[in-house]
Amino acid sequence: MPQLLYTPLESTIKRKLRTPFSNKHQKKLIVHCCYHKVGTAWFIRVLRTIARYYGLNFQRCIQSDLNRNTDIFMEYMSRVDIEKLPDYVGSHMVRDPRDMIISAYFYHLWTKEEWAHIPRKSLNNLTYQAYLNSFDQEDGLIAEMQGTSYEVIQEMSGWNYNNPHFLEFKYEDIIQNESAVFQKIFEHYGFSQAAVQNCLQIAQRFSFKNKSRRNKGTVNKKSHLRSGRTGEWRELFTDRQKDKFKELFGDILIRLGYETDNDW
Repeated sequence: MPQLLYTPLESTIKRKLRTPFSNKHQKKLIVHCCYHKVGTAWFIRVLRTIARYYGLNFQRCIQSDLNRNTDIFMEYMSRVDIEKLPDYVGSHMVRDPRDMIISAYFYHLWTKEEWAHIPRKSLNNLTYQAYLNSFDQEDGLIAEMQGTSYEVIQEMSGWNYNNPHFLEFKYEDIIQNESAVFQKIFEHYGFSQAAVQNCLQIAQRFSFKNKSRRNKGTVNKKSHLRSGRTGEWRELFTDRQKDKFKELFGDILIRLGYETDNDW
């Protein structure tokens, strides 16, 4: 279960503005939905810091654990029951599933997260990490496609992309132009222009370069921020892996706007 994070009012933080909202009487629950290896740690830092700055409550959790006094809610697998949410405004981020698989694979080879070290009967009592490490890279990436990434991509496939309350955007777009996309996000949340500018400064603190001390594309194999590069699948996917992806996920790349057909 995802960790519960709270940011109560902290008097030690200097706030230039009392509220980020342009109209405090129209304040809504902010909901951010994403997926494992789709900027989750990045957005936790940004949204938690914004919440702390403005004295708001931030919560990353499953929806059944959502507290009534939460102001910013993050669901890291996008499993939300829209009908049970209070008045809300949201953002939803996807990533090219091929790059997501690669990011997840390399992360799962070394992560210390507890779930990856629990033996599973379905894997002949191996942990998920040991299971991936038992393969070479080609078979390991296929194992990841059929493992944790399969569930994530199915969730991504089942999302309602026509909900006007959610701003839809791609990981690739925000990597390309962080400031422009974050501005759209904060404006969609109903923040005032002054708050948008303030929040852009907060987001900049957590950019890939500032957090990793590396330029995008420079690989650190044992970092949560591995490379920050898009399109890496073109260098790593073999024809066999491409065929397996198409077999497992059909036309998802077309539906998400990453390809125009399956001849890739």
